Amino acid sequence: MSQEKRRVLVLGGTGAVGSAVVRELAQSGHALNFTYCASEARAEEIANETQARKWRLDLQDASALPKFAAMLETEQAVPEVVIHCATIVRQARVDEASDQDWDTTMSVNARSVFQVCREFGGRMAKVGRGDIVFVSALDRTQSLPIPTVFAASQGLVSAFVMAAAKDLGPRGVRVNSVALGLLNAGIGANLDKKLVEDYLAMSALRRLGEAKEVAKTITWLALHNTYTNGKVVSVNGGI
Repeated sequence: MSQEKRRVLVLGGTGAVGSAVVRELAQSGHALNFTYCASEARAEEIANETQARKWRLDLQDASALPKFAAMLETEQAVPEVVIHCATIVRQARVDEASDQDWDTTMSVNARSVFQVCREFGGRMAKVGRGDIVFVSALDRTQSLPIPTVFAASQGLVSAFVMAAAKDLGPRGVRVNSVALGLLNAGIGANLDKKLVEDYLAMSALRRLGEAKEVAKTITWLALHNTYTNGKVVSVNGGI
C-alpha cells in the first residue's frame, strides 16, 4: 500500500544531519521544504539535488519563525511534519562562556524548539494530526564531556518534548526527539581529539556514527511512527 504524501519541513537542512535527512526524505516523494541560515550555496546545491524548496530562516531572530509559520499558512502550505535539525555549539568552558554564548545558543537550540511546537504544533492540532521530531544530543542518561552551554540547551529538549506531547498528543500531534551520539561529521568532526577518544572508549560499537544512518531513524520517527509520543529515542552507538 502506498504511503500518503505529506508536507514536510526540515529546519537546519544544510547541516551534516539536516542535509542527510533532506536527502533521505527526497526518496519518499513527500512535498519537501528545508530552511538554512547562512549557507546559501550549500542550500542551493541541496535544493537542486533533492528538488526540495529552500527557505532562509534565522532562528536567532525571535520573530523569524512565527512570521515564517504565518507565511506558510497564507500559502496554504503548513507542514504536516516538522523535523528540527538546527543547532549551534559554542565551545567555551562554563567559566569562560559569555552571556552572548548563552543567549545565542538558547535562541537557536531551545527557544526555536518551543516556537516550533507553538506555531506548527498548534496549527497541526487544529486539523487533528501531525508529527514533530527534534534532533538533540542528550538522552537524560548520558554524562558526556560536551560544552556546558550546549549541554544545557540539549537537556531542555527532552523535558520539553515530554510535556509538549501531553499538550498536543490528545489533539493528534506526536512530539518526539532523537538523541544522537557523536558523528564523524558536523559537530563531531570539530571536537578535541581526546574527547573523541574518550567517547569511543565508552561506545558499545567503538565507532562514530554517520549522518546518513541516523537520518534513517529520524525520518522513520517522523513519517512512519504511529504510537511513540513524548519520548527521546537514543541513536548513539551504545553509550
